[in-house]
Amino acid sequence: MMHQSIATIDSPEFINLQPLEINPLMSSCEIKVLYLGENRNHSYITKDVATEMAKTLRGAPIVGYYKEDKEDFRDHGEKIIMDDEGIKFECLTKPYGFVAPDAQVWFQKFEDTDDFGNKIEREYLMTTGYLWTGQFEEAKLALEGRPQSMELDEETLDGHWSTNNNTGMDFFIINDAIFSKLCILGNDVEPCFEGARITAPEVSSTFTLDDNFKKTLFTMMQDLQSALKGGYKMELEDKNVETEVTTAIEEEVTPVEETPAETIEAPAEEVIVEEENSTEDTEVAIDAIQPSQEEEAAEENKEESEEIIKEEESAEDTETEEEEVDYKEENEEVEEKDYSLLEEELNSLKASYAEMESKYQELVTFKEAVDNEKKDALINSFYMLSDDDKKDVIENKANYSLDEIESKLSVICVRKKVNFDLEDNDKNEDNTEDKVLTYSLNESPDVPEWLSALREAKESHK
Repeated sequence: MMHQSIATIDSPEFINLQPLEINPLMSSCEIKVLYLGENRNHSYITKDVATEMAKTLRGAPIVGYYKEDKEDFRDHGEKIIMDDEGIKFECLTKPYGFVAPDAQVWFQKFEDTDDFGNKIEREYLMTTGYLWTGQFEEAKLALEGRPQSMELDEETLDGHWSTNNNTGMDFFIINDAIFSKLCILGNDVEPCFEGARITAPEVSSTFTLDDNFKKTLFTMMQDLQSALKGGYKMELEDKNVETEVTTAIEEEVTPVEETPAETIEAPAEEVIVEEENSTEDTEVAIDAIQPSQEEEAAEENKEESEEIIKEEESAEDTETEEEEVDYKEENEEVEEKDYSLLEEELNSLKASYAEMESKYQELVTFKEAVDNEKKDALINSFYMLSDDDKKDVIENKANYSLDEIESKLSVICVRKKVNFDLEDNDKNEDNTEDKVLTYSLNESPDVPEWLSALREAKESHK
């Protein structure tokens, strides 16, 4: 009987882990997933659709197909196998990480440069993830920066075809989709979304700093606003002092004691007379009372206290005004100093950017020349097609990638039923019944054009 372990009735004892207490063999990364609008694979994604799709990013695996002989990643790593059971596709990628369940997801605008040096502003959907760099040494290449291509779940992909009236090109408008995985590509593999990449954290690393800066700035603005109002705390303290002094003065005043009427003694026969005149005598006695010495002293003390309070208020107002002036002067000095430092940093960044832009333009020019040579060589390799057959490709080769040119020309070959002379085809005619053919779509030199066309036809019907 196999060993069993059954939970007891006792409550579990959870360990209070902090958010940053994670496996140290992982490394965080940042991913530019896709950009909005039209793209090179003739699909179209709006911001609203991308926002809904973004809800499926968290938890998506980050995969890649690494080739040791190349010492870099390849493409999506799909292999087509043809045997007696039919045609099937095999995935060669493996997981190298994942998008965390609490990952940040946001939109960010970037300025991309096309093959002709034209600058285009694109808005990218971005997120953060983790790579198992401790287990897979090759995963560290992604932190240096590698192209990235997202993959969508075919069963949940929803959309429709529409024609752009301005260009006359057909686009597949995506209405909804679920991210199945994000794929690391090799440096020589150009993704569908030109600027899509996976790198070490760059933009997201400044989020926390920005939040702290905003909080600090808000606190400083509150302090400055309070100071400019004239020291409202001092005014409240003055009112409390005045109230305490007034209360103390009132407690020191001794009231004048009046003699009750019952204590006046008179002869019995004069009682009636005394009762008739008692009211008048009492009123005269009260009017005749003069302020005692204690009352006069209390009145003088009250006047002196009021004068002291006025003098203290005047002195405190003067001190408050001086403190405000000193505070403003100190702030002005700090602002001037900070502005000078920021101006120096800005000038330094401008100089660095100008230098990098110059070098980048040189690389762009060189890349354009190399790409044109490759495209011309590829077009010439389809010698079995006439110039009229290749007219569209030749005229628009600047707009097509190498893979697109090869795919389009291969489809034309299939439509024209061009015969391909496959190696050793005649020798093995008698043994084709039991033969299993296996082709890898990643090794383009060994894949016949008709097979590439087959895959292209499959992709177009997704």
